[in-house]
Amino acid sequence: MASTLKQLVQVPPPIQPVIEANGRMNKDWYAYFKELDRHVREIEERLTAGGI
Repeated sequence: MASTLKQLVQVPPPIQPVIEANGRMNKDWYAYFKELDRHVREIEERLTAGGI
């Protein structure tokens, strides 16, 4: 069965800290985690729809 899931966004370079000096999350990491969350939710929906 072919997958129609989108490929995940590229992980930010490891030299970037997740938390910046001002105490906030780095915007690239935030975008990555947001996309990862969307991806996992889509997988959960597909599993639920399939009766798993």
